[in-house]
Amino acid sequence: MKSEGIGRDARHRTSRLCAFVALIYVAVPLVTHAQGRRAPDPAPGQHCTPLTEASAIASAGTPNVKHDGSPLPGIKPPDIARGFAGIPRSAQPPLTGSQRRILECTYHLADANADMPYALFVPSTYDPKTPTPVVVDLHGYNITPLQQILFDGTTDLAERYGVIVLAPMGYSVTAGWGMRFGPLAAAGSVTPEGSRYSVGELSELDAMAALKLIRERYTVDSDRIYLMGHSMGGGGTYYLGAKYKDVWAALAPISALGGVPDTAAAEPYKSMPILVMHGDKDSILPVGISRRSVWALQTVGAPHVYLEVPGADHEFWIRRGAANMEKVFLFFRMVSKKMTVGYITTEMAPGMPAPSGPPPSPASR
Repeated sequence: MKSEGIGRDARHRTSRLCAFVALIYVAVPLVTHAQGRRAPDPAPGQHCTPLTEASAIASAGTPNVKHDGSPLPGIKPPDIARGFAGIPRSAQPPLTGSQRRILECTYHLADANADMPYALFVPSTYDPKTPTPVVVDLHGYNITPLQQILFDGTTDLAERYGVIVLAPMGYSVTAGWGMRFGPLAAAGSVTPEGSRYSVGELSELDAMAALKLIRERYTVDSDRIYLMGHSMGGGGTYYLGAKYKDVWAALAPISALGGVPDTAAAEPYKSMPILVMHGDKDSILPVGISRRSVWALQTVGAPHVYLEVPGADHEFWIRRGAANMEKVFLFFRMVSKKMTVGYITTEMAPGMPAPSGPPPSPASR
């Protein structure tokens, strides 16, 4: 049956990606670099200050669990089934060597007539003579760029693999990365046509302008620019990933808002690998959002890996889960634009029949 053909085809593509992930996990030597070095001086055009321990501690908020998720003495553990009311929070642990290199920065976004904050990490091995990969890391609703870049493992892994990490603001902590227009922005935020921008439009403009700034100030490997995000940032990863698909080498939407609603929406992702991750106990954005997205991706043959984390909530498993964050960096490490040929057509593989129709349901396999 044709539908069985596409099901096998999609499963084979996913299996191959999974096999490569496993191979790189075993085969790539994990070289650690000196993490105690001073952060580099800001490049011209950036206004940056090094992260302080006090700022990091304040960003974590009031803890209600220990760092490993176990109960704090005298505090009732949050119920992850209660949505936003049940989000676990732990105190910021002592900063690692790489986290001490984080820069809190601002730049002027002319379209918004305002200074926009962002968080930046540049590895100690950065050499302006050598192109360096970049990960753009989009925050979730009411999460700041600093909170996002402090997710456990992010900068440690970026230091290990020699990656610049940019966590933009996206105009505000609620603006949505362009997925929706939202209300009009403050006075002074005027389009070239003379009308006022919406906060959603400025969120998108900020994300892409911040990346442009980094590409101008650092020697960036245009073959290895990656986009990831959690929650609202995961939705922004899908949105900006599709709209600017020629920029990205790969995407990693995590516990994503919105997702991919149907096969028509999945078509733009056929040209780039995607890692989709979601906790199966997420009570804020149910796991069905990612399952639907994966169904659409596999139906059109978009290369992807889907990891569903058993027992995991919306956020804690990735915010305080360095081992889960490592999966993201390993996935990015193995793919690049030059090595991704995208969807294999019959012209690229003569003699093979064109797949059509949705994959078979689990019951029919």
